[in-house]
Amino acid sequence: MRDTIDFGIDLGTTNSAIAVAEHDDVTVIKNNDGWDITPSAVWLPKPDLVHVGRRAKERVETDPENAAAEFKLEMGLADARKSFAKAGVRLTPQQLSAEVLKSLRADAAHHTGAPPDAAVITVPAAFTLNQNKATTDAAMLAGFTTACPLVQEPTAAAFAYGFNDADDRAYWMVFDFGGGTFDAAVVSKHDGDLRVLNHAGDPYLGGKLIDWALVERILVPAVSRELGLSDFRRDNPRWLANFAKLKAAAEEAKIHLSRYERADITVDLVGEDGGIEAFEYALSRGELDSTAEPFYARAINLCRRALEESSLGPADVDRLLLVGGVTLSPGLRERLADPRHGLGIELDLSLDPTTVVARGAAIFAGTLRRPQPLKRAEGEFGVELAYEPIATTTTPTVAGRVSGPARAWTGYSVVLSNPEGRPPFTTGRIPLNASGSFATEVDIDKGKTSRFTVELIDDQGAPRPLTPSTLSIKHGEVEFGGVRLAHSLGIQLADRAFAPMLRKGATLPATVREVFHTAAALRRSDAESMIRIPVLQGERSRGDRNREVGELRIRPVDVTIDLPAGTEVEVTFEVDESSLVTVVADVPLVQTQVEAEINLSEVRTPAPEELQALLAETEQRLESLRESAGASADAARRLSRIETEGTVTTAREQVQAAKVDVGAAAAAEERLRELGAELDDVEDAATLPALVAELEGLLAEAERLVDALGDAADRQELSGLRQRAGEAIQARDPVAVRAQIERAHLLLVEVERRGPDWPVKVFQALSTALEPSGRAGGLIREGTQAIANGDRYALEGVNQRLIRMLPKNEQDKIIGLVRR
Repeated sequence: MRDTIDFGIDLGTTNSAIAVAEHDDVTVIKNNDGWDITPSAVWLPKPDLVHVGRRAKERVETDPENAAAEFKLEMGLADARKSFAKAGVRLTPQQLSAEVLKSLRADAAHHTGAPPDAAVITVPAAFTLNQNKATTDAAMLAGFTTACPLVQEPTAAAFAYGFNDADDRAYWMVFDFGGGTFDAAVVSKHDGDLRVLNHAGDPYLGGKLIDWALVERILVPAVSRELGLSDFRRDNPRWLANFAKLKAAAEEAKIHLSRYERADITVDLVGEDGGIEAFEYALSRGELDSTAEPFYARAINLCRRALEESSLGPADVDRLLLVGGVTLSPGLRERLADPRHGLGIELDLSLDPTTVVARGAAIFAGTLRRPQPLKRAEGEFGVELAYEPIATTTTPTVAGRVSGPARAWTGYSVVLSNPEGRPPFTTGRIPLNASGSFATEVDIDKGKTSRFTVELIDDQGAPRPLTPSTLSIKHGEVEFGGVRLAHSLGIQLADRAFAPMLRKGATLPATVREVFHTAAALRRSDAESMIRIPVLQGERSRGDRNREVGELRIRPVDVTIDLPAGTEVEVTFEVDESSLVTVVADVPLVQTQVEAEINLSEVRTPAPEELQALLAETEQRLESLRESAGASADAARRLSRIETEGTVTTAREQVQAAKVDVGAAAAAEERLRELGAELDDVEDAATLPALVAELEGLLAEAERLVDALGDAADRQELSGLRQRAGEAIQARDPVAVRAQIERAHLLLVEVERRGPDWPVKVFQALSTALEPSGRAGGLIREGTQAIANGDRYALEGVNQRLIRMLPKNEQDKIIGLVRR
């Protein structure tokens, strides 16, 4: 019986692999074809017959209506289904992934004699909550009976490289460019402690995009010229089989170009008249590198961002650990080694990039104890053991608590022995305390796994059966840090700003609690009334630029009294080791608790028409910014990066493919969301000079007004405002500058309220906001007369009546308009 999980699975977009930690080493388990990797493909040629792996991958090209591949990118999408015509079924990405996991589990059973009941499964660091949950669902469907921990792919790769590494102190960067996703991770190894400091990634940047770019930008134009096919587009169902063949040919050619300068593509395609026509094309490595360049550029920029956030530069990093099949490309390796256009970090090619993630997952699995519920028969003894299954010291501690039919534990003892140790080891008798507990140090062999028997001796000196009766502890040179949170989690505030509560990079599991205040009242008499708090995942300061994963709702039925605006709400986030989230809101005033609805099973992609409209809007906005951003070097630099990464071209291609490919729709949505956020940054950079000028003008006006009408508190507020404004300008942070502009307006309003002409300014703002007819027209004439008469009291009365004529949601804004 294994004490630790030991099995690790890399559930990849293109290929998957399983490894096991055993005999103080890690073994990649081969499949029935004798391969280390299993293509992540499923073929159903008829009902109740499922093929996974090589045969299925071949059928994706020749029988696309009954085979599927690259479904990992659709994980967690409720509207993703693959129809299998001959089998008469429609399967979700989770069900398809489960078939791949079943195949890997069967390979493990063949290798070890029994199927594992649990395994560590890797996921991209950039995976979202719904994608993580979908992965755990797939594990359950595959027959794993124990919860399968998730670990991020770059973290697993770092564990594999660090397993036998002799360096005591080093910084590494993991460059993980797989079939469907990209992850970068900054890793620290100091005095035997290996941990991921930071990561960045893109869940839709992978070799699949390069394959499709080769198809769309090189092969399709050539096919159209040579064969004269009409309306030859990926989203045209008529040409589905042709595009499947071209995609397979592009992938094969890309792999071939890892070794050779040229790949000859030959594909039999369906012609205009339905007959078969041969298409030939000689693809050069230069064409591949040119097509892949925008994707390489994006990956490198993500690496630079991860380094910058870690306060490191390329010169601080000792090695770049290459992971994923795309890193086999000579063009990419040359680019990475270039200090100007790449990263200039020494490349580490010591491990197979296609299996390193599975190896690392198995290493991590060897540090996790298998859940073993205490089972003992009536009248027998059991022990609950506490120890770390891997230790960097040779004298770790083992503790435990014995339970069973003893009336008292006086005279009872335990003995831990390792007769195979070098030298053999035994603790001798360790007396149990009054609660049946004990703790002791044991000696373990350096670099080995030490297996101990645990023997219970009763008060008469007789041995008694004990469950469990064994344990094992492995000595390792490296202690692996915990799993990190991939994306910040928090809530959206009333002003639509994002309030992160758990920051990206937090060690899991994690719990955090913060107090917020409601922006509006909740009245029990209003059945439609509700306090809605969106739960967000992401890094952007604007709430709507992040992904909404759930929401907290406080309704009238949840409370016993009306809640005034400003009521305290205590929000708690809990995230477990697999990034599964629980969010709870407590309202102390009424002793009410509500749990967020985190409905990760209903995440859907926008309709193709919505994506098309969003693309058009984004392209129009981009064109406008090209014209207006020239005066700002920062804005121009940001625009240049968007162009270099080919973000718009990729988004355009994915939007078009969204009509026939849910994965492309998901990629398009992510690209457009990211592009929108990047254009926000461009816009901010372009408007920064004007914002700074506005803030400086407001500060000058505030100083004049405070000198004339202010008191000591106003002068103190102005002093603090000047300091914060200076910091925001120095940091060139448009969001912070805007915040100080708002603060300056508030200060000016507060001071101006005391001035004699304040009612006149309010009246002028109201006159502009309301139509000068009917009742409003009469009040405006009355106010004009009050001004002429110098009657402040009458004017304030007119203002109050005019404010009540505004829509409810506009009444609080009118004071702000006075300063605008």
